[in-house]
Amino acid sequence: SVVREVCKASRDPATCEASLSSQTQSGDVLGALETAVGVSSENRDLGRGMVQEILDSSADDFNRSRAASLCIQLLGYSAYRADSAAGALSRREIKDARAWMSAALAYHYDCWSGLKYVNDSAQVGKAMAFFNDTVIKSTADALAMIANYDNFGEETGSWSPTKTERDGFWPTATESSGAGFVGGIPAGLKPDLTVCKGGCDYSTVQEAVNASPDNLPAGNRFVIWIKSGVYEETVRVPFQKRNLVFLGDGMGNTIITGSGNVGQPGVTTYNTATVG
Repeated sequence: SVVREVCKASRDPATCEASLSSQTQSGDVLGALETAVGVSSENRDLGRGMVQEILDSSADDFNRSRAASLCIQLLGYSAYRADSAAGALSRREIKDARAWMSAALAYHYDCWSGLKYVNDSAQVGKAMAFFNDTVIKSTADALAMIANYDNFGEETGSWSPTKTERDGFWPTATESSGAGFVGGIPAGLKPDLTVCKGGCDYSTVQEAVNASPDNLPAGNRFVIWIKSGVYEETVRVPFQKRNLVFLGDGMGNTIITGSGNVGQPGVTTYNTATVG
């Protein structure tokens, strides 16, 4: 009965019930949510195996290899976020779980989207169908359940498929995990590292990112002051660089420019981000 109740959040309740019924061990709502996250992760891993097979058979196809490699990278990010969501659920940190699961869903869609441009074989088509029909749907179901739990708790009588702006729905401040933040630069920021063309701790932003601490505890910030100048580089901030702050000298003064574009060999749209 608990599976039937939580699957009210799904746009396809019958498939949702079938996927959860054999795996849900506990009779409580939160336990069913944890199972839903687990089902999404299992499907993701199956999908990753299919993409790995595409990569292994695409040595002579540069574009397909790039798309498959990027997909595998994204699925690694998704695994990190799904694990974070599962941990947040176990700690009853529902808004955090909702945010992490939303990120996992975005990565799954991005993987599918990348394969769309190299869908020139039955193998790629099969993988795309699995992502669309199974991976993305099961992840969307888990996210919808967490969102309903966030809004209504265990009052499953009020649960329903989540609405989006396409349905004319916009979340209120109380329904947003970012409630209370009004924007602007937080007060009292003091630089821990400085970046400039000469006389600072580092001359590039990426060097400063690499030198910043990993897994900084909540409530702490590590501030990198990027002084005026033009920094011709692409910057990548790994997940473990938590609570990292970039502080510049203002628009038109501190400029980071990577100049990446899909016209360059081996560059996908996803990889054109100057700061990622």
